[in-house]
Amino acid sequence: ILSDGNFFNDKNAITADPTDARYVYAVWDRLALGGGGPSLLARTTDGGASWEAATVIYDPGTASQTIGNQVVVLPNGTLLNVFTRLDRGPNGTTLASIHVIRSSDKGATWSGPIKVADLLAVGARDATTGQTIRDGSILPAIAVAPNGQVLVAWQDARFSGGTVDGIALARSSDAGTTWSAPAQVNSARTVHAFTPAVRVRNDGTIGITYFDL
Repeated sequence: ILSDGNFFNDKNAITADPTDARYVYAVWDRLALGGGGPSLLARTTDGGASWEAATVIYDPGTASQTIGNQVVVLPNGTLLNVFTRLDRGPNGTTLASIHVIRSSDKGATWSGPIKVADLLAVGARDATTGQTIRDGSILPAIAVAPNGQVLVAWQDARFSGGTVDGIALARSSDAGTTWSAPAQVNSARTVHAFTPAVRVRNDGTIGITYFDL
């Protein structure tokens, strides 16, 4: 699918299925000039020799969009696609929230959205000049532990009353069906922290990288 004057394909991610080497999943958002930005997925079932046509796996409607789509595979083969949903708020504002959708059939069909949390980032700024930084403030990061626990990390200013972004972490122990309340994980809490990534070692140790000022 090519971007053109009416559509723009954005923020693509690709995931090889560790439970079945035949399957690979590519996801992205497709922004329409007239509004809306659904989540699309294309998959291969033969190790990349051929690819199925892209399909919409979640459509938030013409007044909203998704961004930051990324698929992870649980140990039992269940797929989770995480994304941020952006909605129009009052007085020209944008409301952001993180969701997952689930698939138990290798991406052929998907559940409805399950909310992880609101995303309340204000965006990082240079500490000296006050200039905004092009950070990853609307992009969630996701990882799966060997025991199947799922972790999502993101930028969020809820811990400072909306003044500086910290790093939030939420967990799910039931394959993404329910989620813990966000907890702050960055240590220097009076300065902006931004653009996290999360992974889990085989022994269960969680590692989170991020920038701070």
